Amino acid sequence: GSEMCIRDRIKAKQHNGEMEESDMRKYAAMGLTAVLAAASFPAAVLADEADVKSVRIGAPYDPVTMDYAELKVDPATYIDTLISDTLIRSKQGEYIGGAAESWETSEDGKTWTFKLKEGLTYSDGETPITSEDFVYAAKRLIDPEAGHYNAENGYILENGEEYYAGECEWDEVGIKAVDDLTIEYTFKNPQYESTFTSTSLFAPLEESFVDSLGTEYGSSADKILTNGPFIVSDWVSDSTMTLVKNENYWDADSINMDEMDFKFNVTGDTGVDMMLADELDFVPNGSAMQQQTLTDAGFESSKYTTSYHCLNINHAGKTEETGLFLGNANFRKAVSYAIDRTALCASVMTGDEPANRLTAPSEAGVTGTFDEEFEYEGWPASADVEKAQEYLNAALDELGKTADEIPTFELHCYESQGSIDVLAAVQDMLKKNLGIETTINSQTIQVMVSNAMSGDYDFWYGGNSLEIPDALSGFLSSYTSSNQSALRGYSNEEYDKLYDEALASPTIEERKANYFEVEKFFCDNTLNLILGWADGGFQYKSGYTGFYNTVETDFTYLDFAE
Repeated sequence: GSEMCIRDRIKAKQHNGEMEESDMRKYAAMGLTAVLAAASFPAAVLADEADVKSVRIGAPYDPVTMDYAELKVDPATYIDTLISDTLIRSKQGEYIGGAAESWETSEDGKTWTFKLKEGLTYSDGETPITSEDFVYAAKRLIDPEAGHYNAENGYILENGEEYYAGECEWDEVGIKAVDDLTIEYTFKNPQYESTFTSTSLFAPLEESFVDSLGTEYGSSADKILTNGPFIVSDWVSDSTMTLVKNENYWDADSINMDEMDFKFNVTGDTGVDMMLADELDFVPNGSAMQQQTLTDAGFESSKYTTSYHCLNINHAGKTEETGLFLGNANFRKAVSYAIDRTALCASVMTGDEPANRLTAPSEAGVTGTFDEEFEYEGWPASADVEKAQEYLNAALDELGKTADEIPTFELHCYESQGSIDVLAAVQDMLKKNLGIETTINSQTIQVMVSNAMSGDYDFWYGGNSLEIPDALSGFLSSYTSSNQSALRGYSNEEYDKLYDEALASPTIEERKANYFEVEKFFCDNTLNLILGWADGGFQYKSGYTGFYNTVETDFTYLDFAE
């Protein structure tokens, strides 16, 4: 609940040239990422003439580490689902037992008890997996001395954040091994099956092996011991990684691929050239032109929404004068209605779809997509100048101001040309449609992060990755009074009440319904200017099946037709 926790949770990412809030903490070393998904060309080819099923997948960067507690960039976040088995797995959208044979939950959804499968081992086929391995993994994750990148993922445990802050003992944290095959978790708030697919908190680690390597764990093929469908057999830093099927995996018969070869530093035209030269089977989606080139060559594609780009609002303003206006809901709505998101996505945000609400089209509802189950439009995708002027006039009346007293606002961004182009277009729209003057302030990532965290901005262009099951635990938490900081400058008791009710929902059905109430408040009060939903994806050779897209691509059950 402290400002420090907010700062630790906020991360900045670069997607298509734009820094995203979701990786801000590691801007210097790892702050640039691309979002990946699934794609295809006429008939898949075996690596050789033998009966070996192999696939070649392009990725933008080397994962750097496969330590669950330190995963940072996209390749790592989907490769880890291949080499690890969490308590529950998602198989083509259906939740099945992974390491867990069965589980029970309390009526309030806060206590979960898992029974592990008997006879589970790590990939060496010898070292047994017990409930103590899950306890060790959780304790290691939130070890206050270690300061792991993903430590915040353990805060969902009862007293998890308190333990990390040094405010309680380990035996007060909500996790315990009941016996060798039984583990019990107690959480601050209700959880759902999707929670237990997280590798950072719910994948086992063998204590003696990990401790013997210290900070080197996960840094190379010989320094990884996992329990998933695949094993890292070879890893050439900044070049390639090879995964081979783990024959000791409990469900090895369901795993179709014998080998997966990842090639790193594959982006843009490089990926197109490698696909056309038959050096890859899957490549991350590039620009619209690059995608069209591969489509014309016969490759298939798969897209899904991975994140959204925002013009974040500092409700307190960079100055007292700008804060007076930005703290007014009608003024914020005027700005929102003056922005033509359709035009932005057609010109300077070409990788995005214009957003008309908080929840993206591909986000899950209860049984289908959220937007099908909870139809809603938070604002028009195209500008409504007449309505924008009405909201502006209402704001001026409430504030006792005239139009010529509206101050000049600062548009803050990372110093990429893509970010600057977006803000230049927004600047023109606000001037033309409302007469509002703005200046563009592009900064290095270090300065941008510092200014954003200290509230030294009016509007800030960035983004947020989608989350499972929704944005409550991450993005939306930063608007609550308990997490109030200079970053947002916002506090509202009604929002707090709606947020807390949603977070306390004991079932996923209630969670989604309550989340919808939070979304409507968010949109009605224009807490943030969501501009566009960004798509990720792969293009790929035809014939591949079995991969599944949520907020990333799961290649676990990949196969191809003979």
